[in-house]
This record gives sequence, structure tokens and C-alpha cells, in this order.
Amino acid sequence: MTIEWKETSISRVYDYLTAELLLTSDCNLACSYCIARDLPKVTLSIEEGKEAIDLFIRLGYGASSAEFTLTGGEPLLVFPLVERLIRYAEEQAQAAGMDASFVLKTNGTILNDTIINFICVHRLKVVISIDGVPNVHDRHRLTKKHCPTHSIVLRNLMALLEHDVQCVASLTIHPDSCATLFDNVCRLHEIGIGHIDVGPAYGTVNWYESDISTMVDSLLDIGRYIRDVRSAGGELEVGPLYRFTEHVGGVLKDSWGCHAASTNLAFMPNGQIVGCSSLAMLATRYPELIIGDVVAGMYTAALDRFLELAQAGIQRRPYCQRCEAAPNCTGGCLAINLSQNGTSFSPPCFYCRTISIIPMAWSYAWDDMVPDNNEFKSR
Repeated sequence: MTIEWKETSISRVYDYLTAELLLTSDCNLACSYCIARDLPKVTLSIEEGKEAIDLFIRLGYGASSAEFTLTGGEPLLVFPLVERLIRYAEEQAQAAGMDASFVLKTNGTILNDTIINFICVHRLKVVISIDGVPNVHDRHRLTKKHCPTHSIVLRNLMALLEHDVQCVASLTIHPDSCATLFDNVCRLHEIGIGHIDVGPAYGTVNWYESDISTMVDSLLDIGRYIRDVRSAGGELEVGPLYRFTEHVGGVLKDSWGCHAASTNLAFMPNGQIVGCSSLAMLATRYPELIIGDVVAGMYTAALDRFLELAQAGIQRRPYCQRCEAAPNCTGGCLAINLSQNGTSFSPPCFYCRTISIIPMAWSYAWDDMVPDNNEFKSR
């Protein structure tokens, strides 16, 4: 399938595209590690939301499928906007011959029968933020009035599971919770979560060697736990130790950079366009990340400059040239690199150590599987 980014000077061949719609930068929580906590509070208008969808589908013409992620801030603060944009995206994607799917990312504190029914009818996958057991979750994920949130998030998560909604638990690791990471993963699995995404807090916290060592040891324990679950006939996927991870087997030895602005676009609440939602959190600090807006379309020169940055090869990554884990890495997440180190090409130590341990932890989890490099490359 050929996808013509018609407002730009480039053309790509992709079959599967993703659009992230940041509906609002407002949130009802005040999580201590949130990288977006200082952003101005803006909400996407319905008109600009429709323009974003139209632009994305036009740019992605020829693709067979498109995934739309509704995020924020907290998107359920503007649930009527969620409803209208999903219905509109369904109509426009169908007219363009695309299969549309939807992901809702939420902090899990806002839910009712109307929202659950809509999620079920439109088959939304829900990514819900929950950091494990109550004392860990409530250490950082508090309301603006400093009230704990674990009990309501867990109640809402269980309600979604009871309605057979596909749920992913998004577990953020803070340096002060590394020692409990394994227990938190086990607890989430015990309550019925089969897919858990584990990721470190970045940009607002300091990672020390002792924290990093504890975290990577926990990943090894999680790998063993996945093996035990599978041996007992259960199912469990824990990122970054996915069954179909690309971070094993040297799959990435000739790959650098990320897919931001190539297979993915993110539309900010003010209508501006960046390469992904993580970069959107940094756009006020790094305006060069802005590559278009929903009215004018893509800024050709800005997009070309961004792609050179995002997809830079190893010659611009001196630290990576010396790294033994380079065949399993693409040089780090651009957003993490910028927010943690202030540079695009130097990953922070916690990222590099995580990548380095993935092959061993993966082998503990999936030692009876053989990585299929073609499968990885198609993803």
C-alpha cells in the first residue's frame, strides 16, 4: 500500500498507521511524576478534532488499517468529545476503505454505565494507569486535593473486565518503587490483567545506579514469572518483555530512530501536530518538534528536519557506537532522551540497562519460542 504524505516531499509504503488525539491537556489528577503537569490547559475543539481525523486519513490514503488513540490529559473529562470523534473517525475511515480501531488511555478514575456501554459498543481497547498495590499507586497518583485514587481505579478496572473489555494496565515505575515492581506485576495479573505495560518515569525524576539495578533484577524475576504462568496454562504479556518484542535476536542491528511522523502522528489540543504523544509533552520546550497543524497541514521543511532528527543513524549516536546492546536497540526513545538528557542522541542509563537485560529476561519468559525476525520486522 502506498501512503502519500501529500503536503510533504516524502512518500512512504505502510499498511498500518496510528493517530494519537490528545483531546485535552487538563487532568483531574496531580501525579507527582507527570511530565505534562505544567502544560497549559487546552481542550481540542470538535471542529479541529474532525480536521485532524480528515488530515490523517488523507495523508494515510491507501493504508488498510488505522488505529486512533484518544488520550490527554484525561480524555474522559471530555467524554462527549470522545463519543463524537470516534463516531466521526469510524465513518471517515470506512469511506476511505480503512479498518479503524480505537484505544482509550485513561487514569481510570472516571467511569459510569454510559461510558462502559460506549466502550463495549465501539470495541475500544482501554489502557488504564495503575501502578500496582495501593501503597505504591497512592504514593504518586493522587487527586489535586491529594486524595488517594487506587480504590476507585481498581473498582473501575474490575468493571471493565466484567464487561469483557480488552484492558491493558499501564504501570509506571518510579525510582522509589523499583523494589516492589515484581510484586505489583504479580498483583495486577492475579486480579485478571493479562497485558501489563511497564515503563519508567522520566523527565521529572532522578535515576541512580541502585534504582536501575533493582529495576533490571525485577525484570528478570518478571521473565521467570511469565514462564511460570505459561507453564500453568495461563497467558501474560508484560512490556517490554513481549512475546513479539523487537529487542532480541539482533533484529534492530541496522535500524535507528523511531516511527514518529512516519507511521504515527499526534494531534495536540491546540491543533498542532507532532510525531507522537510523548513528544507532545515536550513541544512547549522544544518548538522544533512541531511539524504541522490541522488547518495548514504538514510543514514540509519542519517535517523534513524532524525526520532527520528522529531517524538519525549511528554516526550521530557516539554512545551507541560503543554499546554491546546496539543490535537490539534503535538509539533510545527521542522523548526520553530529550527530557532526561536534553539531547536527541544519548539515551539515559536506565533505558540502556533495560534494553541490555531484555534478551535474558525474554529468554526466561519465552525460552521455548524462537524469535521470528520477519515477524518482528513486519510490526
